[in-house]
Amino acid sequence: MNVKVWTAGALTHSLRSGEVLVDAEGQTVIEMLQALVARYGQAMAQELMTEGRVRDGLAVLVNGRNVLSLPNGFDTVLEDGDQVAITIVFPGG
Repeated sequence: MNVKVWTAGALTHSLRSGEVLVDAEGQTVIEMLQALVARYGQAMAQELMTEGRVRDGLAVLVNGRNVLSLPNGFDTVLEDGDQVAITIVFPGG
């Protein structure tokens, strides 16, 4: 069962293709992010995480919704076919 992870303007060094399918069904968002760090190593860790949290300036979306607006936040459980986007936060209005 796969979850598609794609990036826009983020993770340019560690996830050069801009997308990857991961077997993350049943994992929480934070577990999936930690698995990406384990899979892609130090470059991913530096681009994505700071002190075990998603780095400031990045947004994580699950099926188009900011994970911070979901009832369970980063503890949201992923399902087959979900899409996770990791992008840079663009300020403005």
